[in-house]
Amino acid sequence: MATPRRFPTLVHLEQREGTLFTVLGNLTKRPYWFHIEYLKSPKTVHLEAWLVEAIFGRGAEYIPHVECVSQTLLHVNQWDPEGEAEIFIFGRPDYQKDVSKMIMNLADYHRQLRTRAERERERERVLKRAGLGPQQNLHPVA
Repeated sequence: MATPRRFPTLVHLEQREGTLFTVLGNLTKRPYWFHIEYLKSPKTVHLEAWLVEAIFGRGAEYIPHVECVSQTLLHVNQWDPEGEAEIFIFGRPDYQKDVSKMIMNLADYHRQLRTRAERERERERVLKRAGLGPQQNLHPVA
């Protein structure tokens, strides 16, 4: 099994066994709203790995901002850029639920964008093969 990629976060966590997590580094610098007992019951979201970058920016640079605004901690496991990513959400249960819904809604939005872009590229390929430019109308009005 490949080593998971590291992503930026307000509090660095290390996954031990299953869903057992421990805090790495200095605990005195953790956010005031985060309590250690939140590490016991993370909410998990699974999605395609490419969506992590689509949702959280290149290199997941927006994760610390999302953590601050939502008062949750996010831990992303991504072993393969072409595979699946696993996102653990730590925090109050109602905040976990909100962040989970937000991530899933953004995932749906980015999937729709990708599908739309793929359809447009396919349309342009068909038009190019037919010898028509993108501006030419296939059905001229009489």
